[in-house]
Amino acid sequence: MFEGVSCVRGASSGRVMRGLALVGLGLALGCGAEPQAGSGTRAFVERLGTDTMSVEVYTRTPTGFVGDLLVRSPVTRVAHYEATLTAEGTVERMHVQWTTPPENPGGPPPSEITVTVEGDSATIELVGGRSPGTSRIGVPAGIIPTVGKNPHAFAVFEQAVMQAVTSGANSVPVAFLSAGRGQVQENAIVRLGPDSVSIDFFGSPIVAKVDATGRVLGRSGERTTLKLVGQPASGLDFRALASDFAARDARGEGMGVASPQATVEATIGGANVRVVYSRPAKRGREIWGSLVAFGEVWRTGANAATEFSTDRDLVIGGVRVPAGTYTLFSLFSAESAQLIINKQTGQWGTVYDQGQDLARVELAKESLTTPVERFTIAIEPAAEGGALQLMWDASRYSVPIRVR
Repeated sequence: MFEGVSCVRGASSGRVMRGLALVGLGLALGCGAEPQAGSGTRAFVERLGTDTMSVEVYTRTPTGFVGDLLVRSPVTRVAHYEATLTAEGTVERMHVQWTTPPENPGGPPPSEITVTVEGDSATIELVGGRSPGTSRIGVPAGIIPTVGKNPHAFAVFEQAVMQAVTSGANSVPVAFLSAGRGQVQENAIVRLGPDSVSIDFFGSPIVAKVDATGRVLGRSGERTTLKLVGQPASGLDFRALASDFAARDARGEGMGVASPQATVEATIGGANVRVVYSRPAKRGREIWGSLVAFGEVWRTGANAATEFSTDRDLVIGGVRVPAGTYTLFSLFSAESAQLIINKQTGQWGTVYDQGQDLARVELAKESLTTPVERFTIAIEPAAEGGALQLMWDASRYSVPIRVR
């Protein structure tokens, strides 16, 4: 069984149900039969917990593939892409046009990207966007232009798998071209078994179920920091979805950034204390012991490392913390929790060097009567100092703070 991918069948009907049942729940869309080799148009939905993050519909032919990708974060946009293949099955030309559905007139303006691959070089033409113009760069053989951010669109991911399958090897190097940035990303497709492959995502695998020709049947990034799960879909109305999501954006009810950054500032006994972190949401998932794994160091938030700073010496959980800037990591188990104060700063949140630890202090746990949907850090002043608090789901963890 393909780990992390399951079908949820909905019983509703109607044009907007096929589109809108997906909108708020991300689960009410039925799964169709698994695509078979030689099938035409296919559709996929990628979810983060119960929230729909992207929807894609595409058609593959012997000479290329064409499709549409809808992404919701930070704002709803649609990419229409067309790729032409060489006789060897590699990408010769890719054209991508990004637009914002008209239901959100304040959304980003349209832009276009055209990539033409010739031997060991690629010509990139950008129209609109931040850096319009034409450039030419050197590329490895079989380079695959991307659509959207990593993890790539299903059609692009499938193109990589199909190129790898034809080689017959168990591990095949692949290269992606992020045309908007002019960057080549080296990776590899690794065969896990007769019907599954993986690709690395910052040290953790995105696992995909595939058929004998390399057609992708679903993928799971639950073992990565992204936690995205993609599955085949049937009966959706792509245009209705795009219109509804964009209208939500226009009303200020859109998804926005998946894990927005936040800053917490407080004065504790004359010390100015500050925390900068990113706030992931629960999205119907089990948090403690699952999303935040027991026995594994956690970044205490999302995205970049969580930064803690103080302009005076503090005592946190009985440990002296000199004035300065630190990174906060944390470590949880079923019985206990620790806050890790680390001297390395400015790194991505998954970069942790235990040798840079200043201290590890115990966190006290208490249950909350009202679950917290989005991870929250708070600094609560008190008469003799204060407390640093971590709150998510139905739990609050805290440690006392005072000025030394």
